[in-house]
Amino acid sequence: MMRRSLLAVTALVAGVLSFTASAEAVVDVKFTARHEMRTLMPGVKTVAWTFNHTVPGPLVRVTAGEELRITLHNADKHHGHALDFHASEVNPMRVMMDVKSGQTKTFSFTPKRPGVYMYHCGTAPVLEHVGMGMYGMIIVDPPEPRTPAQEVMLVQSEFYGTLKKGVLTPSLKAMLTRQPKYTAFNGSPFRYLRDPLKVKAGQPVRIYLVNAGPSLGSAFHVVGEIFDAVLPDGGTVPFGSNVSTAYVPAGGAGIFELTFDEAGTYPVLTHELGVASLGALGRIVAE
Repeated sequence: MMRRSLLAVTALVAGVLSFTASAEAVVDVKFTARHEMRTLMPGVKTVAWTFNHTVPGPLVRVTAGEELRITLHNADKHHGHALDFHASEVNPMRVMMDVKSGQTKTFSFTPKRPGVYMYHCGTAPVLEHVGMGMYGMIIVDPPEPRTPAQEVMLVQSEFYGTLKKGVLTPSLKAMLTRQPKYTAFNGSPFRYLRDPLKVKAGQPVRIYLVNAGPSLGSAFHVVGEIFDAVLPDGGTVPFGSNVSTAYVPAGGAGIFELTFDEAGTYPVLTHELGVASLGALGRIVAE
């Protein structure tokens, strides 16, 4: 039976676009690249380079073996842009080409390995394009579905620049020196302190995490809980069980499985505490 494939705004953000695979198991996904002023957090705005108006870009979800056909339209008048999918196993010179301002190109590949992976703009300097917001998550589901669980999708990232009068002016120099002004889950510092994630206690939870960087690692941790399994890049071989904290490098990803035995409020963060203090810190409420 053909399984539904999904393109959705990343993790728990309103506004979902659904795509259904055709009889030939081809999933069409459309991206538009552009510059936009966006609200980073209450009281702070910044210019971002976006895919489909969002930072992170839209969540892409397919089943292993389905062909993913991607159309990238570059509506940015200033820069070329490209797409690099870490889920692909192809010659990058064939499919990850730059798309010039005003142009549109389509390419395709077939993800073979189930897991969770980063995608990002592959145009040089990649540091700047990722640092400006051009990244997202792709989930490749196995043909035989994983065991049922409540799902949470998180993309950790960094924002660089100088803050003045409520506007963060991005800085490539700050990116090069690895000195972020903010860090975040799903594009907004302290987002899940303001609006906690909610799950049901006593039922399995599966957290998909991408660390988009562009430069700092994530020592992922949920205070008050221990992971039943940690799967690097979401593969089939667990890193281990009974893990309290697991490292995800910039550009890496993982699946974290756990069950909240008690109702309550559980901080979620990178345990690189200086990084967490800049915004990669939230709460999960188990009810």
